[in-house]
Amino acid sequence: MRRSDSESIAFEESDAADAPAPTGGATARPSLDRVFSRLDRLDRATRWVVGLVVAGALIRLVLLGARVTHYDEGRVGWWALYFLESGQFEYRYIIHGPLVQHVNKFVFAGLGANDFTLRLFVALVGALLPLSVLLFREHFERDETVGAAFFLALNPLLVYYSRFFRSTLLAAAFAFVAFGLLVRAYDEWSVRYVHAAVVFVALAFTAKENAAVYLLVWIGASALLLDQALFRTGGDRSGFERVRDRINRFDRRPAVEYLADFVWHLAVAVVLFLAVTLYFYAPREPSAEAVGFWQAVGNPALFPDLFGRTLDDVVEGYSYWFGGTTDAGCRKENIIDAYLCFLGQELQAIAQAAFALVAMALVGFLAERYGRANQRNVVLFCAYWGFVSVLGYPLGTDIANAWIAVNALVPLALPAGVGLALVVDRARDSLHGDSVRFGVTVFVLLLIAGYMGLAMAEGVYLNPASEENELVQYAQPADDFRPAMSVLRDHAADHEGTDVLVVGSSYVRDSPRSGGIEPRCSSIGDTLPLQWYIEAYGAQGDCVGGAEEASQQLDSGSVDPLLVVAPQRLQNDLGPALGGYEAEVHGLRTYGSKAVFFVDQSPSQGAAAENATAVRPAGESAD
Repeated sequence: MRRSDSESIAFEESDAADAPAPTGGATARPSLDRVFSRLDRLDRATRWVVGLVVAGALIRLVLLGARVTHYDEGRVGWWALYFLESGQFEYRYIIHGPLVQHVNKFVFAGLGANDFTLRLFVALVGALLPLSVLLFREHFERDETVGAAFFLALNPLLVYYSRFFRSTLLAAAFAFVAFGLLVRAYDEWSVRYVHAAVVFVALAFTAKENAAVYLLVWIGASALLLDQALFRTGGDRSGFERVRDRINRFDRRPAVEYLADFVWHLAVAVVLFLAVTLYFYAPREPSAEAVGFWQAVGNPALFPDLFGRTLDDVVEGYSYWFGGTTDAGCRKENIIDAYLCFLGQELQAIAQAAFALVAMALVGFLAERYGRANQRNVVLFCAYWGFVSVLGYPLGTDIANAWIAVNALVPLALPAGVGLALVVDRARDSLHGDSVRFGVTVFVLLLIAGYMGLAMAEGVYLNPASEENELVQYAQPADDFRPAMSVLRDHAADHEGTDVLVVGSSYVRDSPRSGGIEPRCSSIGDTLPLQWYIEAYGAQGDCVGGAEEASQQLDSGSVDPLLVVAPQRLQNDLGPALGGYEAEVHGLRTYGSKAVFFVDQSPSQGAAAENATAVRPAGESAD
């Protein structure tokens, strides 16, 4: 007799309960089944987005530590490691927001300090960013949602700067999520999303000071949408009537109740913002007698002093960044020429690694603005936000770089998703009809895929430090000098005295700094990121300004470093005093700035001899 479906299910469940527990590798199967079962319950768009997140994480984490550290990465990494080792922290505006120092303190404590862990936090935020498009899912079709996630996950420029220890992507990501939460608050008419958005806005401010610019851009984009609502009346209603209809969506309650709710939620938002920013910006002091964040937590009477000190630091930092640039950057005689120079370099980077995203964003914007009867404000808002950022950020920078494009590409991913979905839809519609249109649209899609794949391979993996790569900033070392510095990693712990000696007037300060990056005698402008590796390897550094003085100290044996670093022009002057060293020449910047690394060969030879003795069979002589 055949069982019914319900009986079969009950029978199978009973058998499963009575069956012996799996052993060995079979224990992983139920867990995997549960994972896949949960994925099956997700809608198709969400599953695609999750898949893109996984793909984005893989391409960001693979060979994450392969590129030698950039000047900025080394400087911020040094301070994060200093925070871990000393327990002392204060906001140093010259290295931007404090968030990454707090996060990397814990990363280094748990995983160690190296180039991979240095960039891990930014890489993970970049990988998870495509999930944010789900906040807008009520405004987009499935293909549009997946298209936006596709560009956030796989755009080469965003991938490059997700693999870069810098806060630009963090600020852009947190601001984008905050905007998505505000849209969600409007969709569900729920204030909890507003409070969550305030937290992410605060995180954006702790990541980088330019978060203030995002708020200004949002005001401008909102003004454009308001003007559009007032101008495009539709039918016989005026613009004011349309806006009034939107306002009438509110519950009709007494004005006093609205005012009370507004004041309450505003107070909550202010407290949330101040709590997040104070936690990250407030100083940390290891001494119990000092005024630091944890001392104030233990003694609330110290909070006024703590808040005042923190506010002074923040005001000083923001005054510096928004008070005008001090560097000519492109070294032009006037601000117009400098702006055009910076804009040109940004556009070159976009052309190399983000042309598909920007082109699809333009298609999506035009289709939304002029091709739809009912325009979606979310699409237009992000288009205004992104295109203004392309034109505006070169005005506020003082050094040539490509990372400013991140501020524009993140919001442009939404209209780009609309544009890509439009192309895919045209290809689908013409599949069994117009073969010419089908061929053209498929060609466009293949062109986008090929362009992004080539840009990813060349710009992100094969040539991440090349002068010809438009994504590379000048302070990126051209050569990988880490093999030369590995002698510090391997032998500094057992070496006595100075481990690394920095030589040369351009590498050494006239007088050591009173504090800060060590060795304090080194000139960080010309030698970073060497100090990051010296600190990460636990080595001790010292400096000598002249080659003649350095040679005398080396000849006399007063210093016996494992590594000597000097400008290449001093190679012949130092060579005679470094007979047991091997010289290697590496570029500390994208072009020029050659340095010679003299590596002591005796430690590695000694280690090799010890290893050979250790593995020699018993009874066999050393001869």
